[in-house]
Amino acid sequence: MAPKVNQLKFGAVLSYASLAIGVVVSLVYTPIMLQRLGTQEFGVYNLVLPIVSYLNLLSFGLGSTYTRYYSRYRVADDQEGLARLNGMFLTIYSILGTLVLILGLILAAGMHILLAESELTAGEIELARTLMYILSVNAAVSFPIIVFESNVMVNEQYLFQKLVAIGKTVFNPLVMIPLLIMGCNSVVMVVVTLIFTVLSGVVNITYCLKKLNMKFKFGKLDAVPLKEMLSYTFYIFIGILVDQINWSMDRIILGFQVGSTAISVYTIGSQLHQYFLTMSNSFSGLLTPRVHRLVASGSSDKELTALFTRIGRLQFLLLSMILLGFIAVGRAFCVCWGGGEPFEISYYIAIALFIPTVVQAIQSLGIEIQRAKNMHRFRSLVYLGVSLANVAVSIPLGRLFAGLGQEFTAAYGAEFSGTFAGFGCALGTASAILLGNIPLMNWYYRKHIGLGIGSFWKSILSMVPGMLIPTAAALAIATWAPVRHSYLDVVLWGIVFVIVYAASVWLFSMNDSEKDIIRVPLKRLLKR
Repeated sequence: MAPKVNQLKFGAVLSYASLAIGVVVSLVYTPIMLQRLGTQEFGVYNLVLPIVSYLNLLSFGLGSTYTRYYSRYRVADDQEGLARLNGMFLTIYSILGTLVLILGLILAAGMHILLAESELTAGEIELARTLMYILSVNAAVSFPIIVFESNVMVNEQYLFQKLVAIGKTVFNPLVMIPLLIMGCNSVVMVVVTLIFTVLSGVVNITYCLKKLNMKFKFGKLDAVPLKEMLSYTFYIFIGILVDQINWSMDRIILGFQVGSTAISVYTIGSQLHQYFLTMSNSFSGLLTPRVHRLVASGSSDKELTALFTRIGRLQFLLLSMILLGFIAVGRAFCVCWGGGEPFEISYYIAIALFIPTVVQAIQSLGIEIQRAKNMHRFRSLVYLGVSLANVAVSIPLGRLFAGLGQEFTAAYGAEFSGTFAGFGCALGTASAILLGNIPLMNWYYRKHIGLGIGSFWKSILSMVPGMLIPTAAALAIATWAPVRHSYLDVVLWGIVFVIVYAASVWLFSMNDSEKDIIRVPLKRLLKR
């Protein structure tokens, strides 16, 4: 058992290290990419990405299904069942990958029809077509690899998993930055992405076959477990579809409403939110196999509630620091990162997306508890309604705020005429997600999943006193501090805020268990 605990601890450390490295790399990579490609090409590139991501939905959430059934077979020590499961999923993913390739090539060929009513130029549409061809191949190649990545994860090999992720995060930009400086365009970028997908796939496959001794048994698919798995997977697929709509549809809406420059400005805020979202899921994601094992072994709702609350509190501490810190210095950061004052609107877009993510993320472990209990249908259906409401609200809000941005346009030029539309879309997304998370999902967690939601929120609210001083400090820094548009000022005032935040939550928010996460390693270090 000890090695697993070490894997979890080091996996958590590497998970945050991977994210931190990704953020640092992006500080260098994204401005170079934006500068070298230009706002138009950068916008087209970030319009095609969400379209391709909808092809990835054809995975149907089978990764979670694999985790659930692998955990069952492993608890029962059914080696033949594990081999049949591996063979069945590799067959299914290979078929789905072929389907993704066919659909992607069809979409690429018809890109001029798909974007005919958009504000994009003929050259931008042709570029979108080329990018779509290459990224479709990349998506298709990645499908069979999912089986091996899932096997690494379900066996809790977090060190290997995160080291591969860090490798991709670091080496991709290290290759791309010199190429961009030499004058290469977004087409070269996606070719490099394809190469790294293949290389990481080879590494994962080799590790599973050699290190984990992964076995396969192919043959006729067993209709009974396949039907059960597909029934389980269907609602996970809806949940993934909903997340895709919520976090990527805004860029597609902007592509049709206001063009490529507005997408670029929105993308800066959206990319910061993506880091925030990844940070929020990084630790709870490591606990997925444990949750499925706890449920499979018959653990009580009280035990699950304790884990749910403990992880929720840690998430709340971390994400509140990031949110309030971004409120403090994020405006100057967005201007520096985007390369000019017009990107100030990205600051407000990011905040609008951060806020609902905090509420969603502190209860993210509940999603895996639902899946482990095979009770995730309600969330999927609720979120499907939420995503439809998101689209319905974001379209008119985008148009409304595009009109309100006329003063911004007068200051910075017609090129940025539609950038305020991005903030309207972000508001629509935030409103819909908050509506789905707070009243509906908490009622379901309490009434049907058996989690102690009352005690959960009581525990979270007990941390609020420690947040009052940091909130006041963040607003004061954002309003009055001389944070100029330089990274040095962002870092210095950011450090000031972190010191205030750490002192306040230590005194007024953290319990002894949470303090021990810091105290115990520190004592060991001092003894050495």
